[in-house]
Amino acid sequence: MPTASRLACILLAATLAASCGGSKSPTSPSTPQTPSATPTKIIGISGSLNFGDVLVGSSRDATFTISNSGNTVLTVTGMTVTGGLASQTTATWTNGQIAPGASQPVTVRFSPTAAGSYSGTVSVTADHTGGSNTIGISGTAISATPFSGVWIGSYVVERCDGTGSVQDIFCSANRGLYPVGSVLPISMSLTQSGSSITGIVAFGQVTGAVTGSVDSAGVLTLRGTATSGALNIAITTWVTRVVGSTMEGAVAYNATSGAAPGVATVTTRLSGVTKR
Repeated sequence: MPTASRLACILLAATLAASCGGSKSPTSPSTPQTPSATPTKIIGISGSLNFGDVLVGSSRDATFTISNSGNTVLTVTGMTVTGGLASQTTATWTNGQIAPGASQPVTVRFSPTAAGSYSGTVSVTADHTGGSNTIGISGTAISATPFSGVWIGSYVVERCDGTGSVQDIFCSANRGLYPVGSVLPISMSLTQSGSSITGIVAFGQVTGAVTGSVDSAGVLTLRGTATSGALNIAITTWVTRVVGSTMEGAVAYNATSGAAPGVATVTTRLSGVTKR
Protein backbone atom coordinates (compact mmCIF):
# COMPACT_ATOMS: atom_id res chain seq x y z
CA MET A 1 0.00 0.00 0.00
CA PRO A 2 1.55 3.36 -1.01
CA THR A 3 2.50 5.68 1.69
CA ALA A 4 0.94 9.11 2.00
CA SER A 5 4.00 10.74 0.45
CA ARG A 6 3.97 8.28 -2.46
CA LEU A 7 0.26 9.01 -3.12
CA ALA A 8 0.89 12.78 -3.21
CA CYS A 9 3.61 12.31 -5.81
CA ILE A 10 1.30 10.24 -8.03
CA LEU A 11 -1.42 12.90 -7.88
CA LEU A 12 1.10 15.67 -8.62
CA ALA A 13 2.43 13.80 -11.67
CA ALA A 14 -1.06 13.33 -13.07
CA THR A 15 -1.83 17.03 -12.68
CA LEU A 16 1.40 18.07 -14.42
CA ALA A 17 0.74 15.68 -17.33
CA ALA A 18 -2.70 17.13 -17.92
CA SER A 19 -1.47 20.71 -17.86
CA CYS A 20 1.43 19.96 -20.24
CA GLY A 21 -0.65 18.42 -23.01
CA GLY A 22 -1.02 14.94 -21.78
CA SER A 23 -4.69 15.21 -22.83
CA LYS A 24 -6.69 18.04 -24.50
CA SER A 25 -10.34 18.98 -24.46
CA PRO A 26 -12.00 18.92 -27.95
CA THR A 27 -12.72 22.31 -29.62
CA SER A 28 -15.66 23.30 -31.89
CA PRO A 29 -14.92 23.68 -35.64
CA SER A 30 -14.77 27.31 -36.94
CA THR A 31 -17.82 28.62 -38.93
CA PRO A 32 -16.97 29.40 -42.61
CA GLN A 33 -17.62 33.04 -43.70
CA THR A 34 -20.18 33.72 -46.47
CA PRO A 35 -18.59 35.61 -49.38
CA SER A 36 -20.04 39.12 -49.90
CA ALA A 37 -22.43 39.57 -52.91
CA THR A 38 -21.14 41.31 -56.04
CA PRO A 39 -22.46 44.91 -56.14
CA THR A 40 -25.12 45.38 -58.85
CA LYS A 41 -27.00 48.46 -60.09
CA ILE A 42 -29.71 47.30 -62.50
CA ILE A 43 -31.50 50.21 -64.16
CA GLY A 44 -35.00 49.93 -65.61
CA ILE A 45 -37.16 52.43 -67.51
CA SER A 46 -40.97 52.19 -67.75
CA GLY A 47 -43.84 54.44 -68.80
CA SER A 48 -44.78 56.35 -71.94
CA LEU A 49 -43.49 59.60 -73.41
CA ASN A 50 -45.92 59.76 -76.33
CA PHE A 51 -47.37 63.28 -76.08
CA GLY A 52 -49.74 63.07 -79.05
CA ASP A 53 -50.85 66.36 -80.62
CA VAL A 54 -49.84 69.54 -78.77
CA LEU A 55 -50.53 73.08 -79.93
CA VAL A 56 -47.47 75.26 -80.50
CA GLY A 57 -47.19 77.62 -77.54
CA SER A 58 -48.89 75.21 -75.12
CA SER A 59 -47.53 72.20 -73.24
CA ARG A 60 -48.34 68.67 -72.11
CA ASP A 61 -46.80 66.47 -69.39
CA ALA A 62 -45.97 62.76 -69.42
CA THR A 63 -44.25 60.60 -66.80
CA PHE A 64 -41.78 57.75 -66.87
CA THR A 65 -40.08 55.84 -64.02
CA ILE A 66 -36.44 54.94 -63.39
CA SER A 67 -36.01 51.86 -61.17
CA ASN A 68 -33.05 50.10 -59.54
CA SER A 69 -33.44 46.34 -59.13
CA GLY A 70 -29.82 45.85 -58.09
CA ASN A 71 -28.38 45.51 -54.58
CA THR A 72 -26.40 48.77 -54.50
CA VAL A 73 -27.33 52.44 -54.79
CA LEU A 74 -27.70 53.64 -58.40
CA THR A 75 -26.41 57.14 -59.15
CA VAL A 76 -28.00 59.09 -62.01
CA THR A 77 -25.94 62.00 -63.34
CA GLY A 78 -28.01 63.30 -66.25
CA MET A 79 -30.27 62.71 -69.27
CA THR A 80 -30.00 63.34 -73.00
CA VAL A 81 -32.87 63.76 -75.49
CA THR A 82 -32.61 63.24 -79.25
CA GLY A 83 -34.93 63.87 -82.21
CA GLY A 84 -35.00 67.66 -81.98
CA LEU A 85 -36.79 67.49 -78.63
CA ALA A 86 -33.96 68.58 -76.31
CA SER A 87 -34.86 72.27 -76.61
CA GLN A 88 -38.61 71.60 -76.37
CA THR A 89 -38.71 69.40 -73.28
CA THR A 90 -37.90 69.78 -69.58
CA ALA A 91 -37.73 67.16 -66.81
CA THR A 92 -38.54 67.47 -63.11
CA TRP A 93 -35.63 65.19 -62.05
CA THR A 94 -32.35 64.64 -63.89
CA ASN A 95 -29.82 63.45 -61.29
CA GLY A 96 -29.58 61.85 -57.87
CA GLN A 97 -29.47 58.47 -56.20
CA ILE A 98 -31.94 55.57 -56.30
CA ALA A 99 -31.69 52.98 -53.52
CA PRO A 100 -31.77 49.21 -54.23
CA GLY A 101 -35.34 48.14 -54.97
CA ALA A 102 -36.52 51.76 -55.23
CA SER A 103 -37.70 53.88 -58.15
CA GLN A 104 -37.86 57.53 -59.18
CA PRO A 105 -40.74 59.05 -61.20
CA VAL A 106 -39.77 61.72 -63.72
CA THR A 107 -42.26 64.11 -65.33
CA VAL A 108 -41.31 65.44 -68.75
CA ARG A 109 -43.01 68.54 -70.22
CA PHE A 110 -43.29 68.94 -73.99
CA SER A 111 -43.56 72.64 -74.91
CA PRO A 112 -43.30 72.81 -78.72
CA THR A 113 -42.04 75.98 -80.37
CA ALA A 114 -42.40 74.90 -84.01
CA ALA A 115 -44.99 72.79 -85.82
CA GLY A 116 -43.94 69.31 -86.89
CA SER A 117 -43.73 65.67 -85.87
CA TYR A 118 -40.94 64.73 -83.47
CA SER A 119 -39.58 61.40 -82.25
CA GLY A 120 -36.40 60.42 -80.48
CA THR A 121 -34.94 58.80 -77.39
CA VAL A 122 -34.37 59.77 -73.76
CA SER A 123 -31.15 58.24 -72.41
CA VAL A 124 -30.49 58.22 -68.67
CA THR A 125 -26.81 58.62 -67.76
CA ALA A 126 -25.98 56.52 -64.67
CA ASP A 127 -23.40 54.15 -63.16
CA HIS A 128 -25.58 51.09 -63.82
CA THR A 129 -24.05 47.66 -64.24
CA GLY A 130 -26.97 46.28 -66.24
CA GLY A 131 -30.48 46.93 -67.52
CA SER A 132 -31.83 49.34 -70.12
CA ASN A 133 -31.43 53.10 -69.72
CA THR A 134 -33.47 54.41 -72.70
CA ILE A 135 -37.09 55.19 -73.55
CA GLY A 136 -38.72 56.50 -76.72
CA ILE A 137 -40.22 59.99 -76.86
CA SER A 138 -42.56 61.44 -79.50
CA GLY A 139 -45.03 64.22 -80.10
CA THR A 140 -46.68 66.25 -82.86
CA ALA A 141 -46.66 70.01 -82.59
CA ILE A 142 -49.54 71.57 -84.46
CA SER A 143 -50.10 75.18 -85.39
CA ALA A 144 -51.99 77.38 -82.97
CA THR A 145 -54.53 77.75 -85.83
CA PRO A 146 -54.43 74.19 -87.20
CA PHE A 147 -57.60 74.48 -89.29
CA SER A 148 -56.50 77.53 -91.27
CA GLY A 149 -55.59 76.74 -94.85
CA VAL A 150 -56.73 74.81 -97.90
CA TRP A 151 -57.78 71.20 -97.35
CA ILE A 152 -58.30 68.72 -100.19
CA GLY A 153 -59.27 65.06 -100.14
CA SER A 154 -62.26 62.73 -100.19
CA TYR A 155 -65.17 61.51 -98.12
CA VAL A 156 -66.66 58.03 -98.02
CA VAL A 157 -70.44 57.51 -97.87
CA GLU A 158 -71.24 55.24 -94.93
CA ARG A 159 -75.02 55.57 -94.99
CA CYS A 160 -77.54 57.03 -97.42
CA ASP A 161 -81.30 57.04 -96.94
CA GLY A 162 -84.20 59.49 -96.83
CA THR A 163 -87.51 60.04 -98.58
CA GLY A 164 -89.02 60.63 -102.00
CA SER A 165 -87.39 60.81 -105.38
CA VAL A 166 -84.28 62.56 -104.07
CA GLN A 167 -83.55 59.61 -101.81
CA ASP A 168 -83.76 57.33 -104.82
CA ILE A 169 -81.61 59.61 -106.98
CA PHE A 170 -78.87 59.81 -104.38
CA CYS A 171 -78.98 56.52 -102.49
CA SER A 172 -80.13 53.79 -104.87
CA ALA A 173 -77.54 51.02 -105.00
CA ASN A 174 -78.12 50.56 -108.72
CA ARG A 175 -78.45 54.10 -110.09
CA GLY A 176 -77.93 56.47 -107.17
CA LEU A 177 -75.39 59.31 -107.24
CA TYR A 178 -74.04 58.64 -103.72
CA PRO A 179 -74.70 54.97 -102.77
CA VAL A 180 -72.98 53.52 -99.70
CA GLY A 181 -69.28 53.04 -100.34
CA SER A 182 -68.96 55.95 -102.77
CA VAL A 183 -65.75 57.95 -102.52
CA LEU A 184 -66.39 61.59 -103.39
CA PRO A 185 -64.20 64.72 -103.51
CA ILE A 186 -64.30 67.42 -100.87
CA SER A 187 -62.29 70.59 -100.38
CA MET A 188 -62.21 73.42 -97.87
CA SER A 189 -60.65 76.83 -97.53
CA LEU A 190 -60.82 77.74 -93.84
CA THR A 191 -59.66 80.60 -91.65
CA GLN A 192 -59.29 80.15 -87.91
CA SER A 193 -59.24 83.02 -85.44
CA GLY A 194 -58.99 81.68 -81.92
CA SER A 195 -61.84 79.21 -81.62
CA SER A 196 -63.87 80.65 -84.52
CA ILE A 197 -63.85 79.26 -88.05
CA THR A 198 -65.09 80.74 -91.33
CA GLY A 199 -64.61 79.53 -94.87
CA ILE A 200 -65.85 77.75 -97.98
CA VAL A 201 -66.62 74.04 -98.38
CA ALA A 202 -67.09 72.25 -101.69
CA PHE A 203 -68.72 68.82 -101.99
CA GLY A 204 -67.46 68.27 -105.51
CA GLN A 205 -69.05 71.11 -107.48
CA VAL A 206 -71.56 71.94 -104.74
CA THR A 207 -70.05 74.90 -102.88
CA GLY A 208 -71.10 77.10 -100.00
CA ALA A 209 -70.03 79.24 -97.05
CA VAL A 210 -69.56 77.72 -93.60
CA THR A 211 -68.96 78.96 -90.08
CA GLY A 212 -68.05 77.05 -86.95
CA SER A 213 -65.91 76.72 -83.87
CA VAL A 214 -63.17 74.63 -82.27
CA ASP A 215 -63.65 73.35 -78.73
CA SER A 216 -61.01 72.86 -76.02
CA ALA A 217 -60.37 69.29 -77.21
CA GLY A 218 -59.53 70.50 -80.72
CA VAL A 219 -62.78 69.27 -82.30
CA LEU A 220 -64.15 71.36 -85.17
CA THR A 221 -67.87 71.77 -85.82
CA LEU A 222 -69.19 73.50 -88.96
CA ARG A 223 -72.57 74.53 -90.27
CA GLY A 224 -73.68 75.93 -93.60
CA THR A 225 -75.33 75.17 -96.94
CA ALA A 226 -73.74 74.47 -100.31
CA THR A 227 -75.57 74.82 -103.63
CA SER A 228 -75.16 74.01 -107.30
CA GLY A 229 -78.12 74.79 -109.53
CA ALA A 230 -81.20 73.14 -108.01
CA LEU A 231 -79.14 70.95 -105.66
CA ASN A 232 -78.73 71.99 -102.01
CA ILE A 233 -76.56 70.35 -99.36
CA ALA A 234 -77.23 71.41 -95.75
CA ILE A 235 -74.64 70.26 -93.22
CA THR A 236 -76.27 68.55 -90.23
CA THR A 237 -73.16 67.10 -88.55
CA TRP A 238 -69.52 68.12 -88.79
CA VAL A 239 -67.22 66.69 -86.12
CA THR A 240 -63.60 66.62 -87.24
CA ARG A 241 -60.14 67.20 -85.81
CA VAL A 242 -56.62 67.73 -87.12
CA VAL A 243 -54.06 64.95 -86.71
CA GLY A 244 -50.72 66.25 -87.94
CA SER A 245 -51.55 67.64 -91.39
CA THR A 246 -54.66 65.45 -91.86
CA MET A 247 -58.26 66.25 -91.00
CA GLU A 248 -60.30 63.29 -89.77
CA GLY A 249 -63.87 62.78 -88.60
CA ALA A 250 -67.54 62.51 -89.53
CA VAL A 251 -69.69 64.70 -91.77
CA ALA A 252 -73.40 64.33 -92.45
CA TYR A 253 -75.74 66.37 -94.62
CA ASN A 254 -79.23 66.52 -96.09
CA ALA A 255 -79.45 66.84 -99.88
CA THR A 256 -82.53 68.32 -101.53
CA SER A 257 -83.41 69.38 -105.06
CA GLY A 258 -85.83 71.91 -106.41
CA ALA A 259 -86.46 69.52 -109.30
CA ALA A 260 -87.63 66.53 -107.23
CA PRO A 261 -89.45 65.88 -103.95
CA GLY A 262 -87.91 64.33 -100.86
CA VAL A 263 -84.54 64.41 -99.12
CA ALA A 264 -81.41 62.26 -99.03
CA THR A 265 -79.76 61.92 -95.63
CA VAL A 266 -76.08 61.13 -96.16
CA THR A 267 -73.60 60.11 -93.44
CA THR A 268 -69.93 60.16 -94.38
CA ARG A 269 -66.37 60.02 -93.05
CA LEU A 270 -63.43 62.08 -94.29
CA SER A 271 -60.69 60.13 -96.04
CA GLY A 272 -57.22 61.45 -96.89
CA VAL A 273 -58.09 65.10 -96.37
CA THR A 274 -54.78 66.95 -96.02
CA LYS A 275 -53.66 70.54 -95.84
CA ARG A 276 -52.08 71.90 -99.02
